Amino acid sequence: MKKHSICFIIFMLLLSGFLGAVMGSLLETVFGLGYLNYEVLPNKGLEVNNFYIIKKLNLQLTPATFIGIAIGIYYLYKSNN
Repeated sequence: MKKHSICFIIFMLLLSGFLGAVMGSLLETVFGLGYLNYEVLPNKGLEVNNFYIIKKLNLQLTPATFIGIAIGIYYLYKSNN
């Protein structure tokens, strides 16, 4: 049974959330599926100032982000078994 480190799990969930958001944006552009790309928290996204070399980082949660995170959790679960 493989064991994953906490850093790997956090990194995997972060990347899967980003990939879900990108895929939601692409699906809205190509197929017109707008419900995947609306903001869950309107005008209240996560805003981080002076994040490493980025002056301002603004993250917004969408349903596609949650779908991406769910797929990431499923992948981590299946790779542990």
